[in-house]
This record gives sequence, structure tokens and C-alpha cells, in this order.
Amino acid sequence: MKRAVLTDFDGTVTQTDVAEDILEEFAPPEWWDIEEEHRARKIGTREAMVRQFALVRAKEADVLRFVDEHVRLDETFPPFAAYCRARGIRLEIVSEGLDVYLHPLLRKWRIDVPVRTNRAVFEEGHVRISHPYADPTCTLCGTCKLLRLFELRTQGYQVAYVGDGHSDLCPAVEADVVFAKKELADLCREEAMEFIPFDTFADVQREMDRWA
Repeated sequence: MKRAVLTDFDGTVTQTDVAEDILEEFAPPEWWDIEEEHRARKIGTREAMVRQFALVRAKEADVLRFVDEHVRLDETFPPFAAYCRARGIRLEIVSEGLDVYLHPLLRKWRIDVPVRTNRAVFEEGHVRISHPYADPTCTLCGTCKLLRLFELRTQGYQVAYVGDGHSDLCPAVEADVVFAKKELADLCREEAMEFIPFDTFADVQREMDRWA
């Protein structure tokens, strides 16, 4: 059996939501009003991110310095990545975050896995976001995590999904196994969906041994 794991990044691979950390530091408080709309499912993740990061007033270098100093990794993720490599389990990151911080952090932590995420360009103090991994038939998400899950399934993989937030619900609905915490766990309960609760990737690794 071919197995794959798709994982969220912000708040899943990292201990906190990096995008929210940046907004808290560099955007006015109105960003939270947009977040409330998103969490109430009035707007999609794509619209929320575009509107929120349009509020950011910072240079790219300042954002990267802040991220480097403040963002912490789930220390059990690198061993989990090694575990997947050793067992031939395909591991990929699918993120509604931004390449501008995601790739530098992965290089810093020496993590080499395939990544799908949104792109950010800093222009005269503003942040412009584009979506190379969007589903052209849907405007809710910037990175369509569900599309990647379906692609892997057509290649014969059984897919586990690991996540913590609202943008993880779509792939969680279709995944063969769901690992959830925080908001995603709450959403799974609301939707009466089966899931395995976790705190760190050490928990995921223990459960993966039972998934065969």
C-alpha cells in the first residue's frame, strides 16, 4: 500500500501560526476583524489573507528578521520526516501561508520536503499575494489542499492529513486518516467527522505505525 501524509505548516509544523504572528506584529488591529469573518466562514482563506496582508506595513527584511527570532518548530517534525523517508511514506507540506517565510524557515531547520504555498511580493511597503496552487474552479482557498489530496489518490496513495485550522477542513473531509488539533479538531467535532487528536508529530508517528 502506498501511503502519503499531507500536513499544514502554520501552527502544525510550527508551534504558532506564523502568518498571524506577522500580522500581530506589523498590521493594525483591523486584521483581526477580517480573521473573525474568516472563522465565521463568511469569507474564504484567500480573501482573508489578501485583505489582511494588505494592511501590513513593513519591509521584507524586517519580517524575515522577526520570523527568524520568534518562530519555533515542533521539534518532533524532523524525526517524523526521517521516519517517513525510512518507510517510503510520501510527506508534503500544503500551506495557506506564504513562501516568503516558509522556505527560509525550512532551510534554517534543514527540512527538505515538497511544499505548496502562496507567494508574497513586498512592493513599496505593501504585500501582494498570488496563488500558484489555487483551484481555478474555487475562490475560497489560496492553496488548494484538497486538489493535492485528490492528485495523490489518483496515483494510488492512501492519504493522511495533519492540520490545526479552518483551511484544513476541506482536505480533512476526504482524507483516509485525519490528525487534528485546535480549530480543526473543533470543526471535526461539529461535523461529526472521525479524527485522531494530536499535540506534536511524535503523536502522529505513533499512530502511523498502526495505520497500515
